[in-house]
Amino acid sequence: MKQITIGSWTIEVDVNKTKEFYRKHHLITEGCDCDFCANFVLACDKFPPAIKELFNLLGIDPRKEGEVSEYMENKDGTHLYGAFYHIVGRIIEGPKLWMPTEEGSEVSSPTFEKYYGVELGFCEGLSLFFEGLPIPTIQFEIQMNIPWLLS
Repeated sequence: MKQITIGSWTIEVDVNKTKEFYRKHHLITEGCDCDFCANFVLACDKFPPAIKELFNLLGIDPRKEGEVSEYMENKDGTHLYGAFYHIVGRIIEGPKLWMPTEEGSEVSSPTFEKYYGVELGFCEGLSLFFEGLPIPTIQFEIQMNIPWLLS
């Protein structure tokens, strides 16, 4: 396992096992045929170099699932997307990503951190679990504005 610090999180990642998982997993567009997912897959090639390097550092192919959601179109024509991915590894230290909105509430909101123009975080709670995903596993979550590339 390789130890990496990203923002306030220090994580251990098995990059080879993570890459192997994504090598076998399907493209987002093979599990969903909506325009939002198709646009996201196209936009992966247009991510800023620092974000492409982050995905590579973690062993993630961003074109493959986790989960992707389009939240809204911004005034400048870009779209706000959220996505999460799974990484073979564990969190060594860092803030809790999902915090209750008020004391005793079951509703939570993320405490993302800014990183090269995107918001991101890590958590141990997995929203989805895919068959063949090695354990231990953590979840990487990211929000970013991306261009609309579909005609």
